[in-house]
Amino acid sequence: MSANTSHHILHRMVPLICQALTTSPSDEAVWLEGLRLLADPKLRTAMSITSSIWLPLLLKGLDASGPEVVILAALRLLLQVADTIEPIKSCLNKPLRALGMHPELSSAEEFEMAVSELGITILDEQKHPIRRPMTSTTVTSQANTPMPVVPTSREQPRLAEILARNLPSETRSAQHAWTDTLLSSPHDNSSVWLHNLFQATLEGSCVPEMVITSRLGTTIHEDMFPTAFLKCYKQIQDDTRFKNRVDEAIISLLSDGSVNRDISLCFLELIAFLHKEKQEVSPEMYDAAKRCAMVQYVGNGDLEAPIPAVILWYAEQESERNMTAQNIADLVEVNIRLGPSGYDSAWSSLLWLRDDFKVQPDPMWITQLSHWTTALEAQDKADKGGSVSTFASFNTRMICHHALGEFERGYVLAQSFFEGLNDWERRKTAHWAAASAWQMDDYDAMSDFLAFHPKGTSKSLYKAIIDVYQGQYASAFHHISKAQSLSYDELQAQLGVRHKVALKTLAKTEFLVELQEVIQYKSQPDLRPHILSAWKTRFERSHPDPNSWLKRLKVWTLACPPTTPELQQCYLECAKLCEGSNMREAANRLIAMVTPDVLQPGCKVDYTKLRLMWKDAVKGNDRDGMLVLVDKLKAHTSEYLVSLGLDMAQLESEGLGLRPLTGVADLAYDDRTPLGRRFCRLAEWTEAIHGPNWVMDPASEVYRYYSICYKLDESWFVGSYALATAAINIFEANGHRRSDSIAVNSYIVPAIRALFQAIRSPETPERLIKAILRLVTVWFRYGEAESVLVEVEHQLVVTPINSWLMAIPQLIARLGTQHKELQGVLIDLLKNIASHFPHAIIWPLLTASQTKKEENEAAARVVMNYICSMPDGTRLVSQAELVGRELIRTSISWLEKWRNIIDKCLPRTDLMEVAWHEVPNAWKEELAKLSAPETPDEEHFVMQFGAQLLQINKALVRYRNTRQVGLVNSAYSDLYRQLYGEIDAQLNQWRLPGSRLQLSTAAPRLLSIRDCILTVPGQYDPNIDLDDQAFIDSFHPSVDILSSKQLPRKLVIRSYTSDYTFLLKGNEDLRGDERIMQLFTLINTLLNHEAEAFGRNLHLLPYEVIPLSPSAGLVSWVPNTQQLQAMISNHREKENKKSLTNKELASLLGYDPETFTPHGLDAPGEMDRYDKLPLETKVERLKAAMSHCNQTDLKDLLWQRSPSAEIWIRRRTNFARTIGVGSFVGHIIGLGDRHLSNILVDQLSWGALHIDFGDLFGVAQERTFLPEKVPFRLTRMMTNALEVASCKGDQVPGSRGSFKQASIVTMGVLRDNRSSLLAMLEAFLYDPLLSWTADGSPSEATLSGLLYGISDVLSHPETRQQHQRQSNRHHRQRRPPPNETHDNPRRTAVHPPPLGGSNSDVLNRIDNSLVQFIAGDSYMAKVSGSGMTNSKALAVLAGIERKLAGYNKSSETPLSVKKQVHELVVEATSLENLAQGYVLGWIPHW
Repeated sequence: MSANTSHHILHRMVPLICQALTTSPSDEAVWLEGLRLLADPKLRTAMSITSSIWLPLLLKGLDASGPEVVILAALRLLLQVADTIEPIKSCLNKPLRALGMHPELSSAEEFEMAVSELGITILDEQKHPIRRPMTSTTVTSQANTPMPVVPTSREQPRLAEILARNLPSETRSAQHAWTDTLLSSPHDNSSVWLHNLFQATLEGSCVPEMVITSRLGTTIHEDMFPTAFLKCYKQIQDDTRFKNRVDEAIISLLSDGSVNRDISLCFLELIAFLHKEKQEVSPEMYDAAKRCAMVQYVGNGDLEAPIPAVILWYAEQESERNMTAQNIADLVEVNIRLGPSGYDSAWSSLLWLRDDFKVQPDPMWITQLSHWTTALEAQDKADKGGSVSTFASFNTRMICHHALGEFERGYVLAQSFFEGLNDWERRKTAHWAAASAWQMDDYDAMSDFLAFHPKGTSKSLYKAIIDVYQGQYASAFHHISKAQSLSYDELQAQLGVRHKVALKTLAKTEFLVELQEVIQYKSQPDLRPHILSAWKTRFERSHPDPNSWLKRLKVWTLACPPTTPELQQCYLECAKLCEGSNMREAANRLIAMVTPDVLQPGCKVDYTKLRLMWKDAVKGNDRDGMLVLVDKLKAHTSEYLVSLGLDMAQLESEGLGLRPLTGVADLAYDDRTPLGRRFCRLAEWTEAIHGPNWVMDPASEVYRYYSICYKLDESWFVGSYALATAAINIFEANGHRRSDSIAVNSYIVPAIRALFQAIRSPETPERLIKAILRLVTVWFRYGEAESVLVEVEHQLVVTPINSWLMAIPQLIARLGTQHKELQGVLIDLLKNIASHFPHAIIWPLLTASQTKKEENEAAARVVMNYICSMPDGTRLVSQAELVGRELIRTSISWLEKWRNIIDKCLPRTDLMEVAWHEVPNAWKEELAKLSAPETPDEEHFVMQFGAQLLQINKALVRYRNTRQVGLVNSAYSDLYRQLYGEIDAQLNQWRLPGSRLQLSTAAPRLLSIRDCILTVPGQYDPNIDLDDQAFIDSFHPSVDILSSKQLPRKLVIRSYTSDYTFLLKGNEDLRGDERIMQLFTLINTLLNHEAEAFGRNLHLLPYEVIPLSPSAGLVSWVPNTQQLQAMISNHREKENKKSLTNKELASLLGYDPETFTPHGLDAPGEMDRYDKLPLETKVERLKAAMSHCNQTDLKDLLWQRSPSAEIWIRRRTNFARTIGVGSFVGHIIGLGDRHLSNILVDQLSWGALHIDFGDLFGVAQERTFLPEKVPFRLTRMMTNALEVASCKGDQVPGSRGSFKQASIVTMGVLRDNRSSLLAMLEAFLYDPLLSWTADGSPSEATLSGLLYGISDVLSHPETRQQHQRQSNRHHRQRRPPPNETHDNPRRTAVHPPPLGGSNSDVLNRIDNSLVQFIAGDSYMAKVSGSGMTNSKALAVLAGIERKLAGYNKSSETPLSVKKQVHELVVEATSLENLAQGYVLGWIPHW
């Protein structure tokens, strides 16, 4: 980092830290961190010139009424700045004297040292010394002089005092400040003019802090100038004449093309800031700003020149106002010049321009966006198929040929066209011409081209290369040194701005090192083996960029030929990378370079040639060519075997079965590995030729090749997993039964062995979890066979135990298996895991031990008893049970529990629909607990409601014996009209802001925990030492109650390392959420290993979910997030637009918007009526609701909350991408209920976070009452917040750009990893946590959440309370009095076939197109054939596989990824689909 940059950053830090302290006056953590940062010695210089900023805050920190830790931190800061405040230390007399009155503080070491350092005596009010300095110091009279009396603020008297002492005696008005600055000419000295304007504006703002800040450096001025200008501009609103002069001056500055760019940019950002602050400016000024932005910064033709981020805002404003081809073209250019963050938007706008406006895009635009082949095609079209005749055509072609590795074409083009260019054009293209000449070994032409190359790292590098080639090593070292110096500066400038460019510059630094090593290689032969080894290692660890690799290999050719054995593999790897990057010409050149004169058996070059030829044959669907290549590969492999003394026929005869290959026992690993690769390739190619019928091959040729591959190299993951997959496919496709021991031994046992070996191989996490999940599936599908169990037991012994940690939930889900021997092996595995990692398994075991499924509970208890036999095991288990039990108790009180119990007992339509005689047995267990309350809160409940409940129970017991209906009437009246109402009223009090539970009365045992050896839930990390884990230290004594439907608690668990905040949820099964988080983690891993996704930082935002029981659990608290609904509601309230919300609601429900009031609204009844409306009416109502505004609330929020245009772009891009990733992952798993309260937004990064996974697997789409029709949430308000990159004009803005590209990349990754995702989702088939029954109405949790969610939409406070009551009793809507009967169509349920029935009906309902497409390779078809009886689960997961295969609702054939994404976006944004569903809570117009 340069000295200027460091100085700039350090001097900005102090005001920024002080700003944070000012905005958080009561946040203890912020003050501790801020004071610590200010005390950093690195800020000493900055602190010395900013005392007027931080001194008032230091005095506030020394306030004796503040927290002691903050006071001590302030004293430590005082020690660091004592020399700075020496002239004004008298202002510290009062605060230090106040501190001296407190014995604890006055005896603190920090206090004594501060007094000593300042050299003052502390006196009390009687002027008696309280504490003298520790060193003898002369006390000046100033130290004892009382401070002058000045008007002080009631809250901050010392702050007001310091401001008063530092303010100038006379301040300038805005008119005075701007007359000599803004209204003067900026042409003489623009930098001085701008500095004077900043300083004068801060002084004229009349804000004391700004007036003081005006004395500081220019950096502070620039940051505070917009705010100060706004203050001044408001001052002159009444002075119309002067205001007009100011407006005219600004318009003149913006219209004057000769004005310095810094000045024009300053005012462009200023006007954007005024727009953000909703300060009206004259239309002429706004138009002048737009003209300035578009004329001075756009359209100059230099796409590589960076552009200020604020220009994009102006370009979008102009495009939205007038969507012309020219404005869209400007958008393309601006986004390109913004760098990679704008490329997706630029490409979408480019396609928009081409498709909707019929304007052919500039080929150079396409070139800059790295679509090289498309750019060449566009340039050919622009040249009309003729020869190159313009510089633009030449430049585009040279760049594209270089990027595609077509160096010969570039070389020929440069030779024929370069001489006719002018000097400027030669400088622009010299780099590409020199690079092509170098690759073609024409060093003379390269030298000629370099004469016009601009100075920089590349020119010095190329000169050094020529010097090395010519043997002029002294000159080469000179140019290498110069290039290294330049590269460091370039790299520093590129980091954080253009990541890919920085990587290429970093690669140049390595080339320079290797150039030096080339000289050593040629001059010092003894170093050659070491240098070759270093080159190979460096190549393997470098970023896989084909152009960089080609240059690196070309550098090596200066020292040794490409046929050098040590480097041959590097050339081949580069050839494969080039082929995969559509650089076939470069790949062929590399193959030709490394091809030896005489091909040896098994030659790597020959093998690579065959692989590239195979890809061409597959791409061209050339079946005959594929057959020829298989024969060639067989011959190639056979010759290789013969050269090693092996026989192909013998290997094939030993291929099948479990016995090892006898002839290869003494074969070296370096020969076994390439042989294994060739047999794997033979298997893949043979499988491709035979098609799906390969599994029916009686000779098992494919399976034999895979088996030989595995036996040759067991450590290779690909070979092991491929063998397992092939074996399972053959077994299932041929209809073998589990009882067929020969088939099991021939296929299943080898598959099990191969999967275990795959787990033990050194591979990436996403591959390992794929193998583990597939293994668990096969193991428990066929584990009843004795040979399978024997193989599993053997393999478990040699498999590292830590491999199973990522699959603990799936293993525990299988504890309920009916096969005792299989269950025993699983229990032994879990015991082994527990012996090594007890903290990793204790929480899942605790949950399993509390399930109602006896087999799971008993098996989990066996493992927990085993843990008790370990050292400290009993203590660990007892503490876990105690913490779990008390957390569950805290999560749902007896008030809530009995409210739910009573609620389930009450009738819906008719009094006698309830089996009242069964009620005493239904609540018998909970009623018994009333006799033994364990906490003060439970005792209070018993005192208040115990007798009443016992009396009601007694009446119902009598009814059971006598069947007297009068007893039911009495019980109903007591239950609903008295008891339920009283309990409900108390719980409604908990919803008030600031409600808390005290653990001392709710769960006192949690407060008594000491010496806990239990780790904080979800925080155990097996990769760090146990002593460094986050163990539970204590619990915060109070628990906040949140006001949502289920009244979750905000709980803080304290550890020695940190405090951990959780959401404690009761009456909810979080095991499904835990699986979804596990799935999200896997998807994040898959995205990280895909280049397109990694480059865009595509990711989901998972959080920790720790189930404690089937009905309670912990969710890690995600800080700095806010619900979308709260953001929009708060924004409208701030903007005084609450009436707008009511108008939208009125139109949606069919009322008059001008007279409607939501007070007294019957939400369930309204939705009942809405559901019966025809679709056309629903659409018209939605359009009417949307007509009241332009749905830009989110867009405005994003702009207003972003401190700068750069942050605005970054946040918007992140919002678009995270929405895209979350939407399509949610679509795959059938996630519904995406109302605005279930999407959180990180207020710093604007990443979107999904919560509440209660409606999974299409439940919301399948219900009969108000089903959801959209695949995910993508409303107008969301798309309006994205880029101006739409489809079909402005109908759906934002539907392209970053959102769509992120969606395409995500969908591609999901489809490519179909088997891994389905293997994880298959755990749902075995886990007793989901109800696969398709109810005809929204689930209770969903409907409750939606009803409660509308409370933020309804503005009247009484209406909010009423709707809260409705949300508590929504499923007892309009309950009739006893003996009254009403029909309720919403209670109709669609029941699945019995669990013991056949699956054939369900499978027949799955579209045949799925079976045709995957042709026997359906993952779920195999599951269905394994005896699985959960028909609903099979149908749901088959639907997921259908989506991953490329099918949408109405498609009969698989779609491409882009087509599938496009159709889903159309579905999601369709007004017909948005108008359906539970619109009152889903709010489709938002």
